[in-house]
Amino acid sequence: MQFIKFIHWLNDYAGLFSLLAVLAAIIVPYRIYRKQRNDEYQSLKDEFDSIVEITRFPMSHSERELYTRKSVLEKRLKRH
Repeated sequence: MQFIKFIHWLNDYAGLFSLLAVLAAIIVPYRIYRKQRNDEYQSLKDEFDSIVEITRFPMSHSERELYTRKSVLEKRLKRH
């Protein structure tokens, strides 16, 4: 008898459960997206900070590539 009452209770609140499921289906992926974006931003910032610590002179070809990469990272960080 308790089981049937429980089934009726679930049936009465089916609309509410559906609404909660829809909200969860929207909110959870959005939060995951924001977390991934923040993590990517933080990794770019960390890489940029590590590049900034390196001195510039004398400059070889590999160092020039490094500073080019630094410039690219600066621009990406300014967009965020």
